[in-house]
Amino acid sequence: MSGAQLENAQVLGADGTFRTGSVILTDGAFGGEEDAAAVVERFDATGLWLTPGFVDVHTHLAWRAFDAAVRQRLTPGEQARDVRLNAGRTLAAGVTSIRDAGGLTAPLAQEVGGLRAALSVQLLGAEDARGPAHLRGRVQELADAGAAWIKVVATGGVGAGDAVLVPVFDELELKAIHVTAARLNLPVMVHAWGGPALTQALEFGAASIEHAVLITDDQCRLAADVGAFVVPTIWIYTDVLAMAAAGTLPPSLAPAARRAVEAHPLAVRRCLEAGVKLAMGTDAGLDTQHGRNLSELACLIEAGVPADAALLAGTSGGARLLGRRDLGVIRPGAPADLVCFNADPRRPEVLRDPSHVVAVYVRGELLHATS
Repeated sequence: MSGAQLENAQVLGADGTFRTGSVILTDGAFGGEEDAAAVVERFDATGLWLTPGFVDVHTHLAWRAFDAAVRQRLTPGEQARDVRLNAGRTLAAGVTSIRDAGGLTAPLAQEVGGLRAALSVQLLGAEDARGPAHLRGRVQELADAGAAWIKVVATGGVGAGDAVLVPVFDELELKAIHVTAARLNLPVMVHAWGGPALTQALEFGAASIEHAVLITDDQCRLAADVGAFVVPTIWIYTDVLAMAAAGTLPPSLAPAARRAVEAHPLAVRRCLEAGVKLAMGTDAGLDTQHGRNLSELACLIEAGVPADAALLAGTSGGARLLGRRDLGVIRPGAPADLVCFNADPRRPEVLRDPSHVVAVYVRGELLHATS
């Protein structure tokens, strides 16, 4: 859409507050007052709430299942189909940019449609804990494969049980990953529930800590001091717990998922008190999760994050983590990624219901509309 103006809407500002105003879309960017004369279409947006496009900085767009064996049985055509479906659902939820946390390769990224996608290609995990030399080579391989980020699984997750804080890599291995990534100008995202691996990752320069379920006050202060983001991914654990209880995921996952659900609100509050930067990540990896991305913001609000701060974590916060200060904001000259809600997105029940997203624009082009 070029030369269009949406008038009388509630518009999210850079400070996280909504004000009645207008938004101009012109040549793929947001326009300013000087562009008003060129507007050829005007729309009354009374009753709509407008936000920048949301940024999900932890998703698995190529996944339909957590079980790697299931994913490995898929043909290339089936993988491409899954990416198209998951990308479409994600976009319809109001997410216009993603950072994929593993699984989305450069060829598959051609299937994401209008989404912006930053790739990590594959994660580095326990099978790569074969010494610093091996890991230096693996980081180079990922860079050659098109990775813009290096994803490291530094502790266990819900499947690790009581061993969740045991480091996956020794200190020299974790340092080798970060040093090699820095030489290649690639930021590092680190899956860490807590423990010594989380501290080491921050000391070695991780750009973001994923999950941080059991992060301590000292680690929060360190994260704030070094400027690292925390991406809590609260919602995924509530969803896993519900599915384990229902029998759609193994019941053995329930104890660790319950531990995360109980601990995460405290972790988020610790981050807030220490001034740690937050960004929205869903860890969506099932076909039933893609398209419900903004449930993460609802969980953040319910954990104690003020609604305005949660919306900023999902927009400008994620954009800044990705090094894209031109995204996640509505301001003249910025790419016109815009989401239109028919209800107040500061309310958790609105964020949980994708039907409240009535239109999504990317670069000024309408890519999703409910009518």
